[in-house]
Amino acid sequence: MVKFCDITGYMNEFCPRQLAFDGDNVGLIVGTDQKKVSKVLITLDVDEKVAVEAKNIGADAIISHHPLMFRGTKRLTDADPMERTLVSLIQNDISLFSAHTNLDCAKGGLNDYLAKKLGIKDTSVIEVVANINGADQGFGRLGTVDDGICLMDMLSRCTSVLPASFVKYVGDLQKPIKTVAVNCGGGADEIGICIQKGVDLFITGDVKYNPARDCMESGMALIDAGHYETEFIVCELLLDKLSQKFPDVEFVISKENIPVFNVYHK
Repeated sequence: MVKFCDITGYMNEFCPRQLAFDGDNVGLIVGTDQKKVSKVLITLDVDEKVAVEAKNIGADAIISHHPLMFRGTKRLTDADPMERTLVSLIQNDISLFSAHTNLDCAKGGLNDYLAKKLGIKDTSVIEVVANINGADQGFGRLGTVDDGICLMDMLSRCTSVLPASFVKYVGDLQKPIKTVAVNCGGGADEIGICIQKGVDLFITGDVKYNPARDCMESGMALIDAGHYETEFIVCELLLDKLSQKFPDVEFVISKENIPVFNVYHK
């Protein structure tokens, strides 16, 4: 029978901890990796509802993209949602492993998967963090799309292949698009680099007003497709990779990990 350490060991090979931001809380966060596992829940976020879901479906462990405990925790009580989530996992013997910015950066990781889903090819890393086995790995991906694509086409593509009912954008809808950069989640830090490189379109989430104005003034098109929306696809990526690697384990995508924002239409 598969032990959780077999799965976490594979994850550490696929997206090494050295690729994570300093201070990012990646790896085994709750429980033991020595336990035998038959069912694992995959999720973007871990909260009380996801912890209950894991218990109800009989999951032995959770693999998440966003970690718990970014800040120090001095007590475990029922005082706040994070503490209650941790207590629930511990009480129900559910281990938790998280792969965050290391999975964003990894070759074949989340940014590569996002680019693939959006039809971006011939990609390279925007900001290199490390070179592992001769391959650059790091934040963001920059590549090309087929001839004849305009910004409107890319907006339609985002709402088709991502769990996004709407997106925000900057630029002329008929602007021809050839070079496209992506950086999943709150990846707007790469906007300046992409402007310098003369990129036609940048796709990310959580873009603030001033960086969006920088895009408008420079002429680079921008799509803010949302943090959750550009990262929830991590569940598809991990389900595919882990199911192939560990066919004797049942991997399940969370149904309780829902978007934070709702949309009100005037």
